[in-house]
Amino acid sequence: MDTSLMSDVFAHIITFLVFCATIVFAVRFLHRQYQLPPGPWGLPFVGCLFHLGKRPEKTFNDWVKVYGNLFSVRLGTELVVILNSQQAIKDAYIKNASTFSARPSNTVNARLSNRKGLIDAPWPDWKSVRTLSTKILQDLGISRTSTEQRIYEESEYLLNALRQLNGVPTDVSHVLMNAVSNIMCSIVFGRRFDYDDQDFKDLLLSNHVVMTKLQGSALLTFIPILWYAPMPFKKELHHHYKKLVDDVKTIIKKFRHASKNKPLSESFVNAYMTREEEYRNSKPESKYIKQHFLGDQEHLHMTVVNLFAAGTHTTAIGLLWTILFLCLNQDIQERCFNEIKDNIGLENAPSYSDKQKLPYIEAVIMEVHRRASIVPLGLLHAVSDDVEVYGYTIPKGTMVMSNLWAVHKDEKNWERPEEFDPSRFLDGHDEIVNSERILPFSIGPRDCVGSQLAKIEFFLFLTRLLQVFKFQLPDDVRPSLDGNPGLVNTPDDFKVIASIRKQKG
Repeated sequence: MDTSLMSDVFAHIITFLVFCATIVFAVRFLHRQYQLPPGPWGLPFVGCLFHLGKRPEKTFNDWVKVYGNLFSVRLGTELVVILNSQQAIKDAYIKNASTFSARPSNTVNARLSNRKGLIDAPWPDWKSVRTLSTKILQDLGISRTSTEQRIYEESEYLLNALRQLNGVPTDVSHVLMNAVSNIMCSIVFGRRFDYDDQDFKDLLLSNHVVMTKLQGSALLTFIPILWYAPMPFKKELHHHYKKLVDDVKTIIKKFRHASKNKPLSESFVNAYMTREEEYRNSKPESKYIKQHFLGDQEHLHMTVVNLFAAGTHTTAIGLLWTILFLCLNQDIQERCFNEIKDNIGLENAPSYSDKQKLPYIEAVIMEVHRRASIVPLGLLHAVSDDVEVYGYTIPKGTMVMSNLWAVHKDEKNWERPEEFDPSRFLDGHDEIVNSERILPFSIGPRDCVGSQLAKIEFFLFLTRLLQVFKFQLPDDVRPSLDGNPGLVNTPDDFKVIASIRKQKG
């Protein structure tokens, strides 16, 4: 071998060993200085990334037996604290909310969004964006009759789409996504789209691709140096993310002109843009001048992307999980149908106030959230300053994960947690119990801003579907209930037969 080549190889080996030694030294230094929670050491540079397996939430839950419900782990080059019980999550996100409500600055989504919008904006911009967004959504009446009317109208389009299947086994995930996303479109843009509208198709496709690509991007978050490497995967993700943002910009621009003379209460975009205009015209002493984020239109674009992505994907996936569970448990599906028939009838469209008359339906929804754990590890948090929890000191900038899957599968709270059993949420008088034991939308200041809308959508869409259809799997088909790992836990692809029920009898 050439002497110069051997020297280069030797130099690279020495550099790598020095780097590894530096990482090990840094980890030990942090443990001594900060009294970090205990946890596995892992390997230099990659930490415990390759110890997690396909289901990190299950691995974290196994480590509880050794390290307890709050432990630290190095994933790649990042220090991460895992909250593995409901009490630990509450103590962090509620009791210490002011410290645990930051977002990491180097996640893939934060880099792609330039830390703008509802999800990744840093404090205090995030608080201002969230406050304004929440106020606009409240003014639009997302928890009032107007939203129920939107959902009822959209459910009729959904029912018609399912009727056209004529009982043929079909993957219904796409049509569910159409219906749920149209609710968000009607709120954000002020109108719904026909399912074959090209703008709508482009938006849904871009959103689907981005959500799918983000599922496999953890390596770029936990080994940030890879972000600067020429990786085809990163380039592809960036391309599709930009396409999603461009699709949103196109629709905003189109309806900005079309809706100019309409009441501002008709859409989130119009209301937000009115605030932008008030900000631009405000004087230094005005209250609007404090909302400096309004001067950056990227916040509007990213907020719409966040609302659309989060408000579409998780609710549609939740409905898909529900159909699968009910197909596999026909007795539960029949009890749901009979409860609807006996309490609101088959001719009357359900309203959200009917929830009190349909406790079993509500229990089914809660059991879906528990059993499926649709967002098993929540969204990443970060601590904004050094903080002491349970006698341990967690340094500023540390990433934080909440293992919601572990909360929903905790054998101390749930008997036979792998079973799908809605009765665990009902007492002997058919009253709802144990609702505080599930955290489908997380908790604390960074919980889901659209949780109330999601609850209304889930209940009304599901009730209307069960009022009209009976769902069955094709013969000899039994999909796995393990789900597919990632940011969102999705069921395996499956086809379902939607048979129209008799409306009288």
